[in-house]
Amino acid sequence: MEYTLVVDRQLRNITGNPVQAITINGQLPGPTLEFVEGDYAVMHVVNRMPKPITIHWHGLLVPNNMDGVPYVNNAPIMPGHSFTYEFPIRQAGTYWYHSHFGLQEQYGLSGPIIIHPRQPSPDAPADQIIMLSDWNDERPEETMRKLKRGNEGFAIRTGNAQTLTGAIEAGTMGSVFRRNLYSLINAEVSDIAYDAVITNGATEWYLDQPAGRKVRLRVINGSASSYFYLNYAGGPMEVIAADGQDLEPVKLDRLLIAVAETYDILVTVPHGRSLEFRATNFDGSNHTSSWIGHGTKVPAPDIERPNIYRYAARMSDQMIKGIKMRRRHPQGMHMPDADTITTIEGPVFTGGNVEQRPPAPYQQLRSPVSTALPAHAPTRVVKLTLTGDMKRYVWSMNGKTLNQDAYIRIRKGENVRFVMINKTMMRHPMHLHGHFFRVVNGQGDYSPLKHTVDVAPMSTTMIEFAANEEKDWFFHCHILYHLESGMARIVHYEGTQVSPEIQAIRYKALQDLWYAWADISLQTNMNTGTVLTRNNRNDLALTWESDWNDDYQATLGYYRYHNRFFSGFVGVNTDSGLAPDRTRAVAGFYYLLPFKINSLLWADDRGNGRITLDREVMITDRFFAGFEYEYDSFSKSEYVIEFNYWYSDFLSFTASYHNEYKGGVGVSLRF
Repeated sequence: MEYTLVVDRQLRNITGNPVQAITINGQLPGPTLEFVEGDYAVMHVVNRMPKPITIHWHGLLVPNNMDGVPYVNNAPIMPGHSFTYEFPIRQAGTYWYHSHFGLQEQYGLSGPIIIHPRQPSPDAPADQIIMLSDWNDERPEETMRKLKRGNEGFAIRTGNAQTLTGAIEAGTMGSVFRRNLYSLINAEVSDIAYDAVITNGATEWYLDQPAGRKVRLRVINGSASSYFYLNYAGGPMEVIAADGQDLEPVKLDRLLIAVAETYDILVTVPHGRSLEFRATNFDGSNHTSSWIGHGTKVPAPDIERPNIYRYAARMSDQMIKGIKMRRRHPQGMHMPDADTITTIEGPVFTGGNVEQRPPAPYQQLRSPVSTALPAHAPTRVVKLTLTGDMKRYVWSMNGKTLNQDAYIRIRKGENVRFVMINKTMMRHPMHLHGHFFRVVNGQGDYSPLKHTVDVAPMSTTMIEFAANEEKDWFFHCHILYHLESGMARIVHYEGTQVSPEIQAIRYKALQDLWYAWADISLQTNMNTGTVLTRNNRNDLALTWESDWNDDYQATLGYYRYHNRFFSGFVGVNTDSGLAPDRTRAVAGFYYLLPFKINSLLWADDRGNGRITLDREVMITDRFFAGFEYEYDSFSKSEYVIEFNYWYSDFLSFTASYHNEYKGGVGVSLRF
């Protein structure tokens, strides 16, 4: 089969606001590519975008140089150019394709793939794509910048902001105290507030099949970062395949589908009714509907919204338990063995009803055929601790981002086992290119084959695969913003090499991008501000305060991030109170104290020292209170107490009292 795919920018109106999207042949999502197992696929991809693109064939077993990961397998397709991807079709099932360049997937550069078996059943059901996605009118680059700066706006808009008054009402203040004592970040259920979640490019979609017809819903989670709960007004869903691979049929009332997974579900079109097949995003803020049948609409049951305070309490208590255990056993924890069930869900966060918000269904998935690995092959065990700093928005493995530690080295002919220990309080859908792996789930030789697996918060998941390829293959978290923030590796087959052309541009895959923002507070008594630029490990920041007259101080500093608790610091400070020379060199460190108190200690080139302490608390979902205390051995003490009302991502109304500049009111601006 041969296709031509023309990629271009076009206006799309999903929320009532026309914005630039990326379309394929004028469609969003792109056209469905259909093949028969054994076909030879030829896709001519034409780039009419002003930026480079690539296409990755998610879940397809393709030659290494056709996998579509820029600088790992392929050079990008430059503006005005085209590239032909071609490869034999070696499998059947439900898959999808998407950009692997920057944040283009969030713009809409994706589409479904159906591969029919070589010998289809004569009574095969009708096929219907259900491609789920998340949508924001905001540019994804701006979304990423907000994540990097730690803006609270996303949690406020989804209704999942964690506040002091909310914790009191929920009765979880004991957990809040413990969490603050250890300076833990609040657990969150999602990163981003989306304007819409969509099915096949629309908020609602209608299946056009006659009553009584059996239909295979090919459900694809093509979102950038949203997990979904699936449920159906027609009762339990009969799940018959996962990630394109057949399963022994299993009936589920609720199904958690991770980012980038696919599930095939059998339904029968009803008579005289239209039954809702609903996908509710994990944070409970939105849903999208597919209506199956004609007649009276029957909605699917609501999925209970998350109890964010109970979730945060369970996650933080689990993390504190882990901290204490590591202190007692600094030599490390025991590695689980292959004969145990190692897909271990962390504390199930339900808000009160386990049936409403179940974990991923892996324990119930069983392959109809043996998936056992070669019995006599040597086994390589790779331990991967999933790590991150939610506040800084850096995501990593074993504490290092892709640009710091790029490769996992394996050898052809081995059985490779990845033991993934999630020490973060977020879910991570981990995807391996070029291979199917077994999810070790207690089903023995009949463990299901997948290409993407959800690793739940504070849990351990084991996967294993036969190393039967060559060269380099990408392995990463499929939450787009986690991937772009460093949670990725390149699986390298020792003894093989990619082409010299790809090796020459490989460094571009390891770049560490910089982001910049500014916070400026303009009040009647004073003005303060911070202008900062940051990548994963480095900050360059200018901070200042002034009383609008002759009193001022400003610091230009460089911070080297070690972890969320410690950063080294050097800089230059100027202060109107210093005499005769108002400028001095300073050096010291930042340290996060218990109760999330930020501290900065420095000494200057004149023998003076300074300590600065500050903390902000979210009282309600829009009202913040904060303080800053500073002691300088030259200029002595000063302090400020400030209150902020969050109006939008860019504006807050502010009131403060400063011991020297007295009281004032004004606005805080975020750029």
